[in-house]
Amino acid sequence: MARYFASQRRRGWLQDELNLCGLVSVLLIALMAGCSSSNSPGASGGSGGSASTVVGGSTSAGGGQTTVGGASSTTSATPTGGSSSPGGTIAPVGGTTGAGGVGGATTGSSGTTGGGGTTNSGGTTGRGGTTGSGGTTESGGTTGGGGTTNSGGTISNGGTTGRGGTTGGGGTAGGGTTAGGTTARGGTTSTGGTSSSGGATSTGRADAGADAAQDVAPPDGRGAGGAEAGPVGGAGGTVAGGTGVASFHCMNWADNRDNFNTGHLLLSGMTSDTDTNAGVTTTATIVLTAFTDLLKANSYRIPINEPTVLDPWWNSYKAAIDVGIAKGMKVIIGFWAQDKSIGKPVDNTRWYAMWKVVIDAYVSNPLVYYDIHNEPHGFTPAQWITQVNGWLAQFPNVPRQQIIVAGSGWDDNVGNVASSWPDLMMEIHNYANNGPTTQAGWNSNLLNRLGNAVSRTIVGEWAGTVNEDFTTGIDGNADKSFIVGTADTIFNNKMGSCWWAGAFAPSGGTSGTTFLVQKGTGASMTYTVQGAAALTYIQHSWGLN
Repeated sequence: MARYFASQRRRGWLQDELNLCGLVSVLLIALMAGCSSSNSPGASGGSGGSASTVVGGSTSAGGGQTTVGGASSTTSATPTGGSSSPGGTIAPVGGTTGAGGVGGATTGSSGTTGGGGTTNSGGTTGRGGTTGSGGTTESGGTTGGGGTTNSGGTISNGGTTGRGGTTGGGGTAGGGTTAGGTTARGGTTSTGGTSSSGGATSTGRADAGADAAQDVAPPDGRGAGGAEAGPVGGAGGTVAGGTGVASFHCMNWADNRDNFNTGHLLLSGMTSDTDTNAGVTTTATIVLTAFTDLLKANSYRIPINEPTVLDPWWNSYKAAIDVGIAKGMKVIIGFWAQDKSIGKPVDNTRWYAMWKVVIDAYVSNPLVYYDIHNEPHGFTPAQWITQVNGWLAQFPNVPRQQIIVAGSGWDDNVGNVASSWPDLMMEIHNYANNGPTTQAGWNSNLLNRLGNAVSRTIVGEWAGTVNEDFTTGIDGNADKSFIVGTADTIFNNKMGSCWWAGAFAPSGGTSGTTFLVQKGTGASMTYTVQGAAALTYIQHSWGLN
């Protein structure tokens, strides 16, 4: 019996030891499961997974997706490494791209998934994590926020939202943050941004987003999501100071008699050169509110000449500039020769005196741009280069990023003069009566006159008949093919543009190329829009649809 009880005791001890081991195993398994749950890259509450509201397609840092077309999401942003789907699949770090889209490539994070799910690797970054072409997304695809690199790079939160999609920040270059680029029409970015070696590309622009989350950009030309990024690129040069030409969503505000005028200029809506500053302020407020609210412009271009600026009328006329500045709009001030047939200043001394008055008033304001001479057809290309260089020498205090130089002739050839100023914005004009009748023809017509300065050129005037039926017969019709083809060319090359004109007709009258129709005068003046279908193409050229 003693041996039996001794044997039973030994068996009990062994059972106790087995029970204890089993308990320890359970505790270890539970502990390991807890660690896996808290440390998994795809786990809820993991690194980078803070709750955020996505409005109009903003990007969540750390790999979140974007909503396309302005839909609002109130779900939590994706944690670093992505979130685990019901089937257990972890999204790659850095978010996902839409069909054909290229996001800021990021290093994948292995992670673990429950329930036998699989983990996507997410790819790797190239030399710091920037994308070679700035990143493009097709058809509204979503991109990640830039992701992280194994080499210690930081998440790039750059890139502001467009009206219809966002781009990722483009990854990081050597651990720094890049700005990304603006999207337009479903999330397509410009060909540019930063290169895979961390430098700027030679064929594009890094522009983080004028007019990104609202119709009218904030005063400094930035989108709601961040600062406007660096310079306009292109083999033809880089704009000094980083003002992107594509940020100009612009309308011309013109004199109903035409801007080539020997006397005082009266912009559409103005009735007399004896009007007071307060009177012009009232008119300008009505006109420019129509520009922003009805046409969705964030910029406008107005004329000056010697008598308008050097006579007392300037004290009232300048309200047309001041109101725009107060509204946060960019203002392009351009000189028009008094005599259209001459195409150059009658007297250079008075021309310089006129410009000095304007520059002294606005040189410290970053919203004001100086269009040295509209359509300088009175000069040969060589003479025009000399004239511009004289102006630059006369006014060295003007920030170079706020200077716009016309192409030679009737502002119709940029390529033969642009190399003289590789850091300045250039300007081209284009009209529907110039020849082609197909969209492809208009594309070639415009680009062939820009040389290598495409990425730093603004289309300062373009116009065709706006009251057209765009549902059929585009090619074969000069006006319709011009509007559709030129809009695509401007958009695809991120050029920016100023339509001729936003306002250019007397009260009760219309102009075939003008979108605003005026009723009444003075404080009772109102505007309606004609050519709504054509307007959608102009807004497309700006990247708004």
